[in-house]
Amino acid sequence: MKRYQIKNLTKSLLLPALMVISIASCNKQPIGPTGPDPLGPGDYLTIAAFRAMYPGSGDYTIPNGTKKVRGVVISNSANEAAGNYRLQDESGSGLYLYSVVGSPIYPQGSVLEIKASGGGLFTLFNGDLELKSVPQTNVVQIGGSINITPRVATCADIITNKNAWASTLVKINNVTSIVLASSNATGKNYSVTDATGTLVMFVRDASGITVNTAGTSVTGYISIYNTTTQIGIRTASDIQ
Repeated sequence: MKRYQIKNLTKSLLLPALMVISIASCNKQPIGPTGPDPLGPGDYLTIAAFRAMYPGSGDYTIPNGTKKVRGVVISNSANEAAGNYRLQDESGSGLYLYSVVGSPIYPQGSVLEIKASGGGLFTLFNGDLELKSVPQTNVVQIGGSINITPRVATCADIITNKNAWASTLVKINNVTSIVLASSNATGKNYSVTDATGTLVMFVRDASGITVNTAGTSVTGYISIYNTTTQIGIRTASDIQ
């Protein structure tokens, strides 16, 4: 009889304790990141699709609700005017970003996520499609990497496709000459020639890049200055 009473007493003591544990377990918060899930490549608008939004002339305000874009910086800020960056993504298209005054310097190879809606503006700057007026807080350097293989092309190919290939990496093989053509207060213009034509290569003095005029291949990104098609290099090793 005593044994039965003790057993029942034990049960009566255990049941409330189990209920408290159960309730406490239900009140636990989930463990893990509390912010939104990180975006993957499919969550962005490709740079190719983003560029296609531009109507072809004038200024174009990026509509509200436009997806973010992301790309890897393929330019060297030391060989560009202040605030100018060239980005490319897996779509094979490039983006010319003019950042607002006071923005940080984005190193070559960094991946930028850009929310252009709500202030961003497309414009033709000296014939080159440029994205400007994006608030500094809407340009975020994120982790990861994007590997870009330069498009192998001739000078003639680049001139023909300058608008579609602007701000993307190319490699010109079989260069026949690299000649100093002119200089000004900020840098020097070189003529890069192969069997099909000639491109301008502007190198800023501030970049510290030494140009190997004996080189036979040039890797760089395409830019447009009015009617002139140009190639911009990042380091001296872009000329082999």
